[in-house]
Amino acid sequence: MNVSEYDGLTGLKNRKSLQKCFDEYSEANSRFGLILIDVDGLIYFNDFYGHVEGDEKLKQIADLLCQNVPNGVDVFRSAGDEFTILLKDLNIAEVVALVMQICKAVNQTFAHMPPLRRFYGMRDRSRLEVHYPLTVSCGVAFYPEDGTTYEDLYRAIDEILFRAGKPLLGGVVALVRNSESE
Repeated sequence: MNVSEYDGLTGLKNRKSLQKCFDEYSEANSRFGLILIDVDGLIYFNDFYGHVEGDEKLKQIADLLCQNVPNGVDVFRSAGDEFTILLKDLNIAEVVALVMQICKAVNQTFAHMPPLRRFYGMRDRSRLEVHYPLTVSCGVAFYPEDGTTYEDLYRAIDEILFRAGKPLLGGVVALVRNSESE
């Protein structure tokens, strides 16, 4: 076990390990799905409950993700409040069903918590205050249809989550595109 490839907080494989795995999958010319899971409003959670409690929630979310993926599938902590899963041998419907299951499991786990105050900036520079519990939003993209690098797929997912209302709503599940129906 190479310690430099693991996240110290969650014990999951880290971004370095993710890039290695992504490169292996893409070099094999495999079609695979990439799921990005973003913890909605963790900054507000940390402001209200503190970073120690925020770290505990990240560990709980990591555990929930691992419990909800098929055996043999790695979950990565790819950034401070982001997790990534790479999936081979599943079709689009299976990946989306898994994402919905993950989102639901995490969101239900934290539904009992008091709603957090979050602020959404509007184009005219006004701000809207919204209240909702700790949630995750999940985006899905596929290699090679939606991008051929991790960065391409990440950007595509980030854009679709933003358009789906993640900053305002949280708990969003979004698919970059369904290339089989195009």
